[in-house]
Amino acid sequence: MHDEQNERYRLGLPDMDAQHHYLYALFDRLEPSATVTDAAAAASLLAEIERYLLYHFACEEHLMRMYKFPQFAAHQGDHAGAENKLGQFLNDFEQRQLNPARLRLFLTGWLMEHSRLSDAVYAAWIQQCRGEPALSAAASEPLD
Repeated sequence: MHDEQNERYRLGLPDMDAQHHYLYALFDRLEPSATVTDAAAAASLLAEIERYLLYHFACEEHLMRMYKFPQFAAHQGDHAGAENKLGQFLNDFEQRQLNPARLRLFLTGWLMEHSRLSDAVYAAWIQQCRGEPALSAAASEPLD
């Protein structure tokens, strides 16, 4: 469903692009309804989303530290905000009040916006440090 969007927000960093693709695939598996119909399946999917999202954030943050990305703290703060919001949704699930459609909308929207506005900047920085041509739209803007 998100193949066109995945391509649109491709960073040009193969590992991160593959991780984004997998995250979108996970988000697409969330029920598009206001209530959970299969609690066991939802629990398994939510655990994988949480586990993989945290892994993805750790990978991005490791890359940013390796390349001394100057906006690391702000980017890390964006990740912390998403983690906190996901935690609220997970609490809703534990209380049997999760709206899977709302979670799906949040996660997909957050990743799309974050990739376009934040990830593109660190990707351009890394590509610049490596002497590679940048693929992101943000790369055409000068880096501070």
